[in-house]
Amino acid sequence: MRRDEPRYQIGVAARMLECHPQTLRLYEREGLIIPYRSHGGVRLYCDADIELLRRIQRFTQEMGVNLAGVSIILRLIEQIEGLQDEVTRLRDDIREGPKALGPARMAPPRGHSVRVRIRGAEEREA
Repeated sequence: MRRDEPRYQIGVAARMLECHPQTLRLYEREGLIIPYRSHGGVRLYCDADIELLRRIQRFTQEMGVNLAGVSIILRLIEQIEGLQDEVTRLRDDIREGPKALGPARMAPPRGHSVRVRIRGAEEREA
């Protein structure tokens, strides 16, 4: 089974997390989690949701972070993970060399200049 496959109803998820279902509804209202909804409107949580909810619990219960703070932290974590992915892609491109980038990405478009700063030298246009 996939980690993102919805399978736990709110009561089961609450028991797994040792909290009240109302807590999960609050997290949803605050925009911290968006559970899958069945055609009948039943909230369904997947394993990835459960992991996220456990993370939220650690922030609120162990670290004393309020829900607004949790929202900011989760957004920052998402941004950091995105930046880490981008750095990895850029490293891979560098390892593959200029040929992997293709000629269009190797030079600036016509009519555009690139400012280059070399350590210990003045800035100049290339």
